[in-house]
Amino acid sequence: MNNSFPLPICTQLSLIYRSPSDLIPDPRNARTHPKRQIEQLKASIREFGFTNPILIDPDGHLIAGHGRLQAAKALGMVQVPTITLSGLSETQKRALRLADNKIALNAGWDVEILQQELGELASIDLEIDPTLTGFSTGEIDVILSKSTADTDDEIIPPPPSTPRTKPGDIWILGQHRVGCGDARDAQFLDRVSVKGWCAY
Repeated sequence: MNNSFPLPICTQLSLIYRSPSDLIPDPRNARTHPKRQIEQLKASIREFGFTNPILIDPDGHLIAGHGRLQAAKALGMVQVPTITLSGLSETQKRALRLADNKIALNAGWDVEILQQELGELASIDLEIDPTLTGFSTGEIDVILSKSTADTDDEIIPPPPSTPRTKPGDIWILGQHRVGCGDARDAQFLDRVSVKGWCAY
């Protein structure tokens, strides 16, 4: 294991704007970017700007930011912010391409704070689309419903002291019959059946 740093930790990084056409995607990039995610990236760039620069090597090959580059091209951007990482070996660049995506996926959520943030965002500014957070409308509904659900609704009530139905009862519903009994009881099935056909 190499414990030495290829670059000083305190090295200052320079932000340079480049044409998307000058950047070279890596054909071995293992991260996929479905159309839905590209649309999310486009919406984020339109709303907040290009806040996460693309990482490249000195030759313009992408290390991180393939999805952002696709979104920028789809938006017709003529320049995108880039940071050049010098001094990395080919092996280190390949490892960083994976780490840049995987390490973020290893994080979790504080569900209580997440519910609070999404709930407040939806009420503070009605002009802000909550899906700009990257959560779909369905995901937001599920998250918020977990915080507002009445726990009493999840408790199965005890049976009433005086039951309305007891074994052997048969209810006539128009042309249908509903019986309370044991389906293994032939006599009960005869009573609940219509013309020899069981109503189940």
